[in-house]
Amino acid sequence: MSIQNDKDIFGTGLLAVTIGTLSLAMTPIASMAQGAQETISLEGIVITANKREQELGKIDASVSVRTGEQISQAGVTKVAELEKVFPGLVIRTRGNRAYSSFTVRGVSSTDFYSPSVQVYVDGVPQSEAFLTQDLINVERVEFLRGPQGTLYGRNAYAGVLNIITKRPETTTASVEATGTNKKASLDIAATAAVVPGTFYVDLTGRLARDFGQIDDVDTGTDGIDEGKFKNGSLRLRYAPTGGPFDATFQIAHDQTETGEEVYLFDDLIKERAYHSFLQGPSGQLDRKTTTSALAWNYRFDNFTLSSTTAFQDLDMARQVSGYDFPESKRTWSEELRLAFDGERLDGVLGVYLQSDEFTRETVYLSAVNNVDTQTAAVFGEATWHVSPVIDLTAGLRYAYDKAEIDYRQNLNFPPFYVPYGFENSADFTSLQPKAAVGFQVAPNLRIYGQVAKGYKPGGFNHAVTSAADQAPYDPENAINYEVGMRGSLAGGDFSYSLAGYRINATDKQIYVGIVPFQVIQNAAETSSTGVEAEANWQATRQLSFAGNITYGRSIFEDFTDAGVNYDGNRLPYAPDLTGSLQARYVFEQNYFPGPVALQGSMSYTGETYFNEANTLSQEGYFLFDAALEIGVADEAKLTVFGNNLTDEAFRTYSYAQGTTILSTIGEGRVVGAKLKMDF
Repeated sequence: MSIQNDKDIFGTGLLAVTIGTLSLAMTPIASMAQGAQETISLEGIVITANKREQELGKIDASVSVRTGEQISQAGVTKVAELEKVFPGLVIRTRGNRAYSSFTVRGVSSTDFYSPSVQVYVDGVPQSEAFLTQDLINVERVEFLRGPQGTLYGRNAYAGVLNIITKRPETTTASVEATGTNKKASLDIAATAAVVPGTFYVDLTGRLARDFGQIDDVDTGTDGIDEGKFKNGSLRLRYAPTGGPFDATFQIAHDQTETGEEVYLFDDLIKERAYHSFLQGPSGQLDRKTTTSALAWNYRFDNFTLSSTTAFQDLDMARQVSGYDFPESKRTWSEELRLAFDGERLDGVLGVYLQSDEFTRETVYLSAVNNVDTQTAAVFGEATWHVSPVIDLTAGLRYAYDKAEIDYRQNLNFPPFYVPYGFENSADFTSLQPKAAVGFQVAPNLRIYGQVAKGYKPGGFNHAVTSAADQAPYDPENAINYEVGMRGSLAGGDFSYSLAGYRINATDKQIYVGIVPFQVIQNAAETSSTGVEAEANWQATRQLSFAGNITYGRSIFEDFTDAGVNYDGNRLPYAPDLTGSLQARYVFEQNYFPGPVALQGSMSYTGETYFNEANTLSQEGYFLFDAALEIGVADEAKLTVFGNNLTDEAFRTYSYAQGTTILSTIGEGRVVGAKLKMDF
């Protein structure tokens, strides 16, 4: 099913020409126009991606930031859609939203129980089965590329998505209602300043319904992939204005019921049709996730002592082809860190502890797999301001990981099937260094270089397929090299960043063996080489552009499985080329009390392979979105929008069942409107 044609070549050329209209393709860190307003310069953006407040223009690493407003304008409502606005980020669900693949700079994980990218929400690490969650009441999202072990307690092998929600300091509320041909939702967010300047209560909630896009042609049932979604949160904040101490307690619950795990025959993808008589009942996923967290900060002199204690409880009932595979996971984590900010030296030191209890059942075998893991890590990094224009950064992380497996089958049906069981344990240690140098060439231009080690812990297969899973797999390691530049032109109206990278990975964790009895082993060496660029251009007071492009090659360099050599093959979920371009125009008008703006966007994803043999793939494709925003009142905005306007049918995952290819697909054309009101 590997599809090769002129579309990739055409896509490369068209995207390069389009991005070329920006003169350079680099970071959209200036705010896009929302009326006749000034852009924000590099020095104007302060982020906390590095666990301390820093100006984005002075960070010696690849970091991108999108505000909640920019994310909303792009039509992004969940983590899985953040690839629309961030460079080089590819997010693909493999069957359903609980099993997702995050790829950054060609680095991904074939094992979705051990992702390459970590997602944080207000400092709380999220379970791997809850990464592609809804985005509600977002202040901003920070995207860090490369290993982040010296900054984030829960090790981040390829990058971090750091989500920060809004924390108003006045009593306020907002309601947003959305209706489309494929879905409907209602969002609420409210803050009560119970004691102004001291104590606040935040509430958020979302009710959503997906009507589905796949029809069962045998039974005549429409929208078999429909879904219902509910989530909400309560947060209590003690934050005295100017005080040395603040604390936040939050509890959130998410409930998902969806039939989205539907695999289509290859020749029925464009029709979005399913044959239940041939394939059996479609899949079902019911997931409940409860998260509670207590975070506090204490500031003294030039130091800030911070703690985040979190517990996440996830239960998931999954049914595929009539078979049940329920899962549950309990995660406790604690991160304690000390940030310091001196005239010549600043940095962060931290300790991280985590305990996971995972259970997966295979009902038709009466089998239960328990995998418990514990992590302890000490991490930190410091930046020495050698001179007003030169910074040196050094970091180090020491980690200890222990994994235990206990697998049991209770089905006994000799001579056709004889049950088996096993238990085992393994532990691993790692030392991960980092070094970076930054040079402020001019007030509006900075260049930097960085070397860092990435580490993905070893462990045991969570989805046991044979007795071979008794053996643990070892950690995967990577050395990341990066050089880059970041700056602005035209008085800050044009902002940009450019980076080149090389990543060499050893002991790559890969599924090997014969389907369906594959096991995870350290069976490969890989390399990823590429360049990425971003830009934001405020062309006039009314017209703005933003674009990004990433081009690279991610290949196997030493990988042989069952006598077949895969050297030179592309890594799964790692397209050579990705990019996007957005344009926004704010009309001059006096008819409506609020701004009226027209926005359009185009994105391209190159050919993407789904297996190591590169026999299953999705050819390159474009997606086009558009939206018209109307400020119908001082505190109300109506948006009419269309996503995937050409109704492109594209695969998000494929697998072979004998000679039959089965695939899951992305979302088709969505046309609708949303109304947001602030109070």
